[in-house]
Amino acid sequence: MVATPGGTERAGALRRLNTPRSVQVRPGEDGTPDAVRHMGVWLSVVEVLDRYRTEDRWWTSEPVARTYCELLLEDGRTITLFHDDLRDGWWEQKYG
Repeated sequence: MVATPGGTERAGALRRLNTPRSVQVRPGEDGTPDAVRHMGVWLSVVEVLDRYRTEDRWWTSEPVARTYCELLLEDGRTITLFHDDLRDGWWEQKYG
């Protein structure tokens, strides 16, 4: 017999992976992030490595319209954020 790992999820339950998390952003004049707040500390954006927009599910009751930015931060990390253009909020999207 194997002991229960202590979680509240039932066996075989599905859970979402890499769920985006809300993040605070200081946007620049063009709307691209100038700084991102991480663990209570504001980090400057050194470079915008990539920026693209996606629109999907426009035919449903839950359409998606997002502007993605891959950013190089002052501490050397790269992160991917997206702006939810329909709900006006910034989110961090982790991959892997």
